[in-house]
Amino acid sequence: MKILQRYLLQLFFPVFVITILFFILLLQLGDLFLNLAQYLQNQVRFVTLLRVMYLYLPKCISFAMPLSVLFASSYTMGNMYAKNELTSIFASGMPLTVLVAPLVLCGFALSIGMFYFEDRILIHFQRQKIALVNELLEPQQNLNSSDLVILSESGKIVYFADYYDDNRKELSNVLIVMRTESGDVSTVIKGSSAQWQTDHWAITDKSIYTFTAENDVHYQDAIDESLFSEPPETFQRNITSIDEMSIAQAKVFIDNLKKMGLPYHEYLSQYYRRFSFPFTTFIVLFFSVSVGGRFKKNILLMSLLFSLALAILYYVTEMMTMLFAKWEYISPLAGAFLPLFVFTLLSVAMLKLART
Repeated sequence: MKILQRYLLQLFFPVFVITILFFILLLQLGDLFLNLAQYLQNQVRFVTLLRVMYLYLPKCISFAMPLSVLFASSYTMGNMYAKNELTSIFASGMPLTVLVAPLVLCGFALSIGMFYFEDRILIHFQRQKIALVNELLEPQQNLNSSDLVILSESGKIVYFADYYDDNRKELSNVLIVMRTESGDVSTVIKGSSAQWQTDHWAITDKSIYTFTAENDVHYQDAIDESLFSEPPETFQRNITSIDEMSIAQAKVFIDNLKKMGLPYHEYLSQYYRRFSFPFTTFIVLFFSVSVGGRFKKNILLMSLLFSLALAILYYVTEMMTMLFAKWEYISPLAGAFLPLFVFTLLSVAMLKLART
């Protein structure tokens, strides 16, 4: 590594450390004041609040990392240009790409590190933090659901229900369709309701229709209800968050949703986002090194405004693509990676137009 490259890193890292601490403080204060009234109302102890803040720290680092890297790099490049240091470096014959190469490699290393940090550390802290906050604030979680279609036994049994009451463990206006190995309908059971009885669903006012191979329909009065053993948890409103799962757990969860015939596009796009988001740090470095050298005055203010503007633009774009993926206008993969792809192209284009 050349002396000038080491000099750039020596200027970058102190600003980066101060910046990330500043943004972590802002995020911690924002999370604290969001629930402060409820904390005071429930007389939460100060030590408990400190534990909540401690458990929220990894999430703050994840949020603050891209913005801190963006600000620190743009401020460093702008400050070097204001002092005519960049002009001297370029006059000596060193290209901009060579100068910032170690900085970009550091950004790539941070991106890889953030991926493992989120999967191995952040998930466990976030799960504990949410559980602790729920315990302190005692929120009422409504697990009732409506308009249900559940696939069971690899699609051989299909449950339809208008409403599920979690407190009573009861399905209203239930229809159960049993299918053969080839997918043909063999039996249809219709009832006004179904009540969970330890290990199966007991159907009230049931009507049972059996279909034969000759397309005849037979009515019968009884059926073995032990076949209907899908647990009540399957019918609950889904309040599970991908952010509380590891990569492996999230994959299993999404596979189960697919098997049960439940909507999964939103969760799949969030799953893919777990891979794309850490590389935001790497992308923002391209913007900062190409734009930072254009600031001549008010470098601190301009770097901060540029960082905030770019962050807002990126997150709004990501929010829109994630919504499109949720509504199935685009694929979940595109919803997660399209912002990263677009901003990568923009950053490369700006780097080619950068002052050198």
